[in-house]
Parts: sequence; C-alpha cells; structure tokens
Amino acid sequence: MLMRALGKSKWAALGAWMVAICLGLSLPGAGFAAEAPATQATAPPESGESEIIFNAKLFCSLKRTINLPFKGIITSLRVYSGQRVEKGEILATYRLAPESRLAIEQRLSPAQIPEMEMRRLEMERALVPLMDQQKELTQLVQKKLAPTQTLVQVNRDIEFQRKGQANFDERLKKARQLAREDQEVLSDLLGTSLKPGQVPWEMSLKAPISGYIIGVNPEMREGAELAPLPAVVVGVMNPMLLRAQAFEIEALQVKIGQKAEVTLDALPGRKFQATVSRVAWSSIATGPDQPAYYEVELKIPNPDLDLKEGLKARVVLRKSE
Repeated sequence: MLMRALGKSKWAALGAWMVAICLGLSLPGAGFAAEAPATQATAPPESGESEIIFNAKLFCSLKRTINLPFKGIITSLRVYSGQRVEKGEILATYRLAPESRLAIEQRLSPAQIPEMEMRRLEMERALVPLMDQQKELTQLVQKKLAPTQTLVQVNRDIEFQRKGQANFDERLKKARQLAREDQEVLSDLLGTSLKPGQVPWEMSLKAPISGYIIGVNPEMREGAELAPLPAVVVGVMNPMLLRAQAFEIEALQVKIGQKAEVTLDALPGRKFQATVSRVAWSSIATGPDQPAYYEVELKIPNPDLDLKEGLKARVVLRKSE
C-alpha cells in the first residue's frame, strides 16, 4: 500500500511540474519570452512621407560686377547698398587719369592699320609697271616681234603679285575688324560712344541689369584716385537661389520641381517655400575614396526682400515613399 501511494504521489508531482511549465511558457513576459530583440524596425510615418534635410546658402539669382576699367578720380557716387537701380542707370562718375586717356586714344587709333594701308598702296603701285609690260608684250607677241615665253613670265609675275595682294587684303580686313570690335569694347567699358580723337575726360559706370545694389567697394568715394578695381555689384533678389551639397543617397531622391520648406536661424519663427530648380548629374568629388556630393539648387520667392545673399538656411524636402 505504501509503495502504491508513493507511486501515485510521484506521478502527481510530475504532472503538476509539466502543467507549471506549460503555463509559464504561455504567460507573457515569462521564460525566454522576456528577452527583447537586438534591433527593432522603425514603423513608417502615418503620412507615408519621409524627409530629406540639408543645409543651404542663399545667393542672388543673377549678379553682375561693374568694374572701374581705368585709373581715374571718382567725381560722384550715386548709389548705396540695397538701392534699386534700372538697367543703364548711372552708378558713379569719374575723371580719367591722363595716362589712361592716352592709352584709350592709342587703342582707338592703332598704328598698324595706317602702316598696312600704306603697304597696300605700295603693292598696288608695284603692279602698275607689270601691267604696262604685259600690255606691250601682248602686242609684240601678236606681231611676232617678241618671244611668247617672255609674256608667259610676266603673266606669272602679275599672278604672284595679285595673290600676295589678296592675302594682304585679308590681313588688313581682319585688322580693321579687330579695331572696330576693340572700339565697341571700350565704349561698353566706359559707358559712352567713342571715336578716335574724341575721348572725353569724364566717364561713368552704368548698371548692366536691373536689380539691387548688393555691394559697393569701400574705396569708392568722391575724390578718391583709384586704379582699376571691382566697384559695384548689382544683383536680382527676387527670386533668390538656395545652393546646397547633398550626399549621394539624398541627391538621388531629389527631383526638379520638388517642393521644400525653408527656415533660417536669422529669421526665427518664419517659414518659406522653395522649389528644386537644378540637380547636378556629376558629383563634386571624383576620387574613388571620397564621398560623393551633388549640387542642388532651389528657387525661393523673395517679394519683400527679407532674404539676403549669404544667409544660411535649413531645407526640408518631403517625398512620397
């Protein structure tokens, strides 16, 4: 009887132990189920969009530098930074230094052209005796009073002279064309029409485009005698451009026409909208061991002129997954 009771107790304990194991495995947080996985996948945002974020810098959409082309004395400065100007408007005036005016006169009247024209007349004059000789020999040969070979030789000399003359005419034509083009360049640089022997002392700097004065050289002031230098910068400020360098993975996801949200530390609490206008197809770095970055450009409206060139911005692009 005792042995039978012990046997029943053994089997009862074994059964209870197995039930406990089963219950433990089925309870959350019990046994091996308590170990957390090494990594967890991040669920996509409910909106189905992801963000591409990079830093950028603001630039004028068009910018031109007006140079002081020759040495001179500034007689008036009519603009300041931030001022609106129209194409052709006078920005400053200056009086040419004597040596600068002399150099301009020499360029307007290049000495080689009169020399070439004189040489051309000498070539024409040298052809006259040959033409007279050709006429005389032609009559003699027809009368059989002179050998034909003599006339042939004179004809060859005339042909050689004419070929040389034609080649020289091309050179003279080219020299005259270059002189006219140089005259146009000087007129554009000095902001006025120029003619040989008629160079005015007073010159002006004019705006090549309509826009705003981005900067004025600090040396530009009335009475200053200056050598050639960059004097004034005019830029178009609406729209502005944002330029950035995007890493290769991000750059391949950026498309022209894509919208972006822009914020600036200099203008806290304000947001601007921009549109991708250009994505480079070649990276800045070409070395195989260097990371590949691509230039990205965005246009951003600036009707109130709150955005200035050089400001740094944070660009957020949203794209559909």
